[in-house]
Amino acid sequence: MPKSKPHWRDRVGRPNTVVLFRTPLTWRFAVYCDDPGGILDGALPDEPASSAPESAQATMCQWVQETFQHPVAIDWTPGDQPDWWTGSISTVA
Repeated sequence: MPKSKPHWRDRVGRPNTVVLFRTPLTWRFAVYCDDPGGILDGALPDEPASSAPESAQATMCQWVQETFQHPVAIDWTPGDQPDWWTGSISTVA
């Protein structure tokens, strides 16, 4: 049986940008969505703060794909603060 679309997905729109940053305990994120617009935020529970940024970025990409049920690619850019990354999300056909 196919997964049903989450009821909230129509209200937040499609993901377009993600901010990923390290805290003393874990990696945290905020996913920004377009029309109608919304923000999802949280922590990556399986990524300890000691993990490499590349590992957290891969986990974040997987989270976005599973949450929005669509393959995506994320182009990462270092932020203006240490251990902060901004990702531009694009849909993979």
